[in-house]
Amino acid sequence: MKNLIWKQWREDRVYLAIFLAWMMLGVVYCIGYQSGYGFRAIVGQFSGWAMMFATVAAIVFAVRVSQGENTDGTLTFTRSLPVPLRHVAAVKIVGAMIALAVPILVASLLISLALATGLVEQALPRGESPLPRLPDRASASLPTALEQLASITMIAILGGIELLLVISLVGNWLRSKSQVGLLGAVAAFGSLIAAGMLWYGERKPLLQLVYGALVPQSLAIQWGYGTENGGTYTDHELARYRWWAMSLAVLLLAALAGLFVKQYGRTQRRELAIGTRRRRLAIPALWSHVPIRLPGKWSALIWLELRQSLPLAAFGLLFAVLIALASVWIEPQSQSSIADAARAEMPHTMAIVGILWAAVVGSGLYAGELGERLGSFWRSRPISPAMWFWCKFFVGLATVLLVLDGVTILVSWQSPRDTMTTGMSWAYIACFPILHALIYSLAVLGTCWLRKPVVGGFLAILAFAVLMIAITAFPQTSRLEPMTVYNGLLLTERDGTIDLTQSGYPLVYGTLAASTLVCAWLASRLARPLQPSAKWLASGVMVPS
Repeated sequence: MKNLIWKQWREDRVYLAIFLAWMMLGVVYCIGYQSGYGFRAIVGQFSGWAMMFATVAAIVFAVRVSQGENTDGTLTFTRSLPVPLRHVAAVKIVGAMIALAVPILVASLLISLALATGLVEQALPRGESPLPRLPDRASASLPTALEQLASITMIAILGGIELLLVISLVGNWLRSKSQVGLLGAVAAFGSLIAAGMLWYGERKPLLQLVYGALVPQSLAIQWGYGTENGGTYTDHELARYRWWAMSLAVLLLAALAGLFVKQYGRTQRRELAIGTRRRRLAIPALWSHVPIRLPGKWSALIWLELRQSLPLAAFGLLFAVLIALASVWIEPQSQSSIADAARAEMPHTMAIVGILWAAVVGSGLYAGELGERLGSFWRSRPISPAMWFWCKFFVGLATVLLVLDGVTILVSWQSPRDTMTTGMSWAYIACFPILHALIYSLAVLGTCWLRKPVVGGFLAILAFAVLMIAITAFPQTSRLEPMTVYNGLLLTERDGTIDLTQSGYPLVYGTLAASTLVCAWLASRLARPLQPSAKWLASGVMVPS
């Protein structure tokens, strides 16, 4: 058992260091932002940062825990060791939970020191009865602020651990890290929807207690507000009986962990026993039944890439539709029918889902063809690496923009425009396709660089988030943040004026478009998995250089 723990520590220490650096960056940003703007909303801002981190860390660790050994080909060796697979699973899942919790705890401790020394303050918490806006409230006492911070810390940890356990448990039945990563992306958005279910309308403390025991993320919610000087602050709200709910949630998480440990051994043994037979009996993909033989290399390549990218993008569109329907059902804002209200909600939903799904498509397309098996196949074809890369890149990009943004624009163009965030607009057409293209190219770059699609996809989203943080960290540059530019264009459009030269649009989105091309070029230089070597001259088979 000691050797297993040592092995797990060596595997997790790099991720732990990266995640610690992430949270330290978050602490510096939160303290610096609050000190500069003086909003006294340090707990709310930290809560958003911690829950975003917990979601990403849960997916990354779930991919490694559920399919790491199976995908890397080390499962056979692990099974040969004189240790039951259940012990291996227990060490894996406990190590992942610790690596997820430690960065949040360390960051929370640093925020506590900043509160105790008076470096930052926290306003009185938002309660069930109406209170003045956060800037108009008095500062909370130190015990109150620390209790709020402790609540947020534990909710983020428990919510992340639950997401980790659920994805890991279901991931036992999947067959690759990419599939687990895709499942994690869907589960992450689903958890956000589930967390907000009981926060609209009248508060029901007892129902929140029961629901919070099942979904710990639902015990806290963040309300974001903008100010006239371009800054934003987060006013958080907590459930009344949150500590009781968290105590019950610990029991549920222990049961989920035990179920994962039990199932891991069963599933991995079954995979080794019938893996070959499953591949023989697998039903061919629907597209493989289409008898199409296209002339020429380019037409054949384009058809092949469409077969890969269209299903991925279609799942993203379906996911956005489901989220739009859920948003309309949870928080109805229109007197229109459900279909019309969902159409009006689609632009707002796709603006966010598109950022995630552009990364999913970009990393998923390149996931399998950078390894030795498919990479060897492609290098043996009479196709240049540049032709292979650019065909895949542009077909995937066109699919993302047409399926996600194009269908959304077409469906929502005649929808009701009851509020600022509903209905289609020229501002959306001018801004979000460029944003989604940038995320797509960042995901391609990260995947070609690291050869790990899940990490590459999240690296794209993280890089974009860090860029937005850097822009909004200073009042002088906050108006150049892409969403702020979009909001400015939307506001003038709703007033009857469409002018893309205003609000810094040419500078901001021109830079983003140029960055997309630069990322694509860098990725093309990195996407050369196999090159001829001296061994190839002797055997006639290309091998990794």
